[in-house]
Amino acid sequence: MKSQRVAAHPYQELAYSIMEQIERGELPPGTKLPSVRTLAKDHDVSSMTAQKALSQLAQDGYAESVAGLGYFAKEPPSSPAASNVGESLAEVAQQLHQLQSEVGTLAARLERLEQRSAD
Repeated sequence: MKSQRVAAHPYQELAYSIMEQIERGELPPGTKLPSVRTLAKDHDVSSMTAQKALSQLAQDGYAESVAGLGYFAKEPPSSPAASNVGESLAEVAQQLHQLQSEVGTLAARLERLEQRSAD
């Protein structure tokens, strides 16, 4: 039995990807972010997912919505809670990896037990 990969929702992955670009300076403050349609097409997600990712970025302080113009990158938040977002996501990713490994181990044990009971 193969272990299954547990992943964040696609809008979270997309938002995190853009957030990283903003933090690295690849999308400096004031840079117009791609449109919902462009994000959806480029990342092979629905328009709803792309919109939710942009909304999440705005909610987290990484982007600003300007009516009729779209979303623009903002200076990354500097509050202690906001600056720990990347670290928190890294911790969650590490925990997910550990859980995936443990699930894989348990699945292999279960398969062996099922084979024994079938014999």
